[in-house]
Amino acid sequence: MNRFDPAVAELIKGRKYLVVSHVSPEGDAVGSLLGMTLALRSLGYEATAYLEDPVPDVFKFLPGADTVVHSLDGAGPFDATFAVDCGQKERLGKGFVNLKNPGRIINIDHHATNDAFGDVNVIVPDASAAGELVYDFCVAAGVKIDRGIAVNLYVAIHTDTGSFRYSSSTPSAFEKAGALVRLGADPWEISRRVYENYPAKKYKLLGMVLSTLEVAEVGSGSAVASVAIINVTREMFRRAGAEKDLADGFVNYARAIEGVSVGVLLREAGDFEYKVSLRAKGDIDVAEVAQVFGGGGHRNAAGFMTKGSLEEVKAKVIEALKGTLSKA
Repeated sequence: MNRFDPAVAELIKGRKYLVVSHVSPEGDAVGSLLGMTLALRSLGYEATAYLEDPVPDVFKFLPGADTVVHSLDGAGPFDATFAVDCGQKERLGKGFVNLKNPGRIINIDHHATNDAFGDVNVIVPDASAAGELVYDFCVAAGVKIDRGIAVNLYVAIHTDTGSFRYSSSTPSAFEKAGALVRLGADPWEISRRVYENYPAKKYKLLGMVLSTLEVAEVGSGSAVASVAIINVTREMFRRAGAEKDLADGFVNYARAIEGVSVGVLLREAGDFEYKVSLRAKGDIDVAEVAQVFGGGGHRNAAGFMTKGSLEEVKAKVIEALKGTLSKA
């Protein structure tokens, strides 16, 4: 039995579908959302793509990006909803959570911390990206993958593997990426659009963020790790004239420092509220840290929201990391 048989069985019951992904979307979320939406449309179904937040500028070139809606007022009823690349229903946003008629939820995801919120759940933590799973769904559903679908799914896999640098870069990820290139995804054009097309204000913001860098030794005895912490405030965004999505990826600068095991980015999201992004090298499970605060993610990449002042949040993160290190 194919793991996607239950999802395909749901698909053939109806005609009108909603496709959703998480708030603060990145490449895998946007690519998987649009890849799934275009796949459903190619089969003759009516499909609506919804994100609570705007599509980041860097991904607006993706086929179908201009069809994404950001409000569900008056929408539906839907025969089913495909939720991609999201571990918890609440992270799909208030607009979706408050929707009265989403139909049955088909949850397709690769996060080990997924809480199986769907009526049908296809959760494969070994997959490099949700885009891999959407590719598998397309094969199972008999979708003819055209260039538009291929570009979106290639972006999903390429970005979530860190351009095939992360440990999630499995043979399966390379095989599917290769297939998508044969189907029309252009690696150079996509890399240029995704990685070499940033506005100057992103670098103005980055300069301010890197000036906050702190490196500390966390833990004791044999359970010690070097942690690099950077932060971005609403005032920095204002001074740079930058939107919040332009801070995406900044946490990787902290992790990239020689000798550092964990990189942490604290982004001010509101009054005494921070979004915390964690990136790890080696054996430290930052998803375990994120779960302490109601978040989730992967072993080497996770995040959560929390309340407190900047110094309080730093202290909470360090304390949680100590707890994880003591169990390593």
